[in-house]
Amino acid sequence: MISEEPYRWLEAIRNRREYIEDQMQSGMPVVAISGTPGILFLTTRASTPKVFEIYDHLALGCLGHPADLEKVRQAAIDAAHLEGFTRSPHDVTSRRLVNYNIGPAIKNAFEQIFSAPLMFRGILADLGPAPDQDSAWLLDYDGAYTAPRPQDFQRGLVVAGYKRTQQNWEQLNDRSSSLLNDWPALTLAALRIIVWAHQLEKTDQHAEWNDTPQSLPELLKLLPDGLEAAVLDRKLIDKNIAYRVPAPAELGL
Repeated sequence: MISEEPYRWLEAIRNRREYIEDQMQSGMPVVAISGTPGILFLTTRASTPKVFEIYDHLALGCLGHPADLEKVRQAAIDAAHLEGFTRSPHDVTSRRLVNYNIGPAIKNAFEQIFSAPLMFRGILADLGPAPDQDSAWLLDYDGAYTAPRPQDFQRGLVVAGYKRTQQNWEQLNDRSSSLLNDWPALTLAALRIIVWAHQLEKTDQHAEWNDTPQSLPELLKLLPDGLEAAVLDRKLIDKNIAYRVPAPAELGL
């Protein structure tokens, strides 16, 4: 009987994973992209927010169950402010939050098979003095996390309802890697990623990046529900808060 327990635990973990993946499928993509003016988060508008300020220069974009998003958001804020109080604001980094707080907490919730897991997938971004010093972490519901390279961040990062969407995006080789220099350019790039990801998930087939519309009006027609956007503004890097919600005109919308 005792020898069967590890197998039962592994089966329970597999069942949880399948359940969460099934529940997450309706989540619309969230994109974060780094450029000269700062970091842009963009996603489609929902009944509850999906992009949040975490600390002076940190922001989180995520999808999943609203109650679980709030749990992760609050845990990240609490950990960041505790770190800033006990050490200094300069010690509050995305790396420390992910490695010592958020990642372990999400992993623990996933592995506690007698309690509900967190339906969560997100991007935690950290604004630096220059684009090559920006950092981001991709987080998943099982506590797994990865840190993409700065050049990948400048191409754009995406999390979506299907894990394969993120994986397919990472494998694409025909994406532009040039640094984008203003908010409208970052917005257009992020919109293309959102539309590409949405088409991929809607058709359940391979979506060609080169077939994704490149004009703003065409892209907006495919996203009738509106957009939610927030930025970490590099001009405010020396201020208390670099996070702000931009006006649509500033993004070229």
